[in-house]
Order: sequence, then structure tokens, then C-alpha cells
Amino acid sequence: MFLVTKEFRFESAHFLPKYYGKCENLHGHSYRLQVTVKIPKLNDDGLAYDFVKLKKIVTEEVVD
Repeated sequence: MFLVTKEFRFESAHFLPKYYGKCENLHGHSYRLQVTVKIPKLNDDGLAYDFVKLKKIVTEEVVD
């Protein structure tokens, strides 16, 4: 069994238009996301998982 973990960092901004206080103005947050893939065996190339494929999936399905 193999575990492959990749960390993603991204920024996001928002505001709360009907809230009167600190969050009513546009402001941002920094996020750190760790994704771990559990793989039963190495593929024919000796890799547990392709980081390029993982980055594409996480970017499209989560970050974007």
C-alpha cells in the first residue's frame, strides 16, 4: 500500500454585503489543502500516482 500526498496553496477573496463589521469589505484568505491518494501497488512505470494528473484533478474539481 502506498500513500501519495500533495499540498496545494491558493488564495480566495470575498465580502459579506449585508454584514456590518469586519467582513463587509472585500478581503482575502490563504488556504492550504493536502490531498492524499491511497494506492494499492505501483504502476508499470514504478510510480504510485502521477502528480500531474493529481494536480489537474484537484485544480479543476476543488480549487477552481
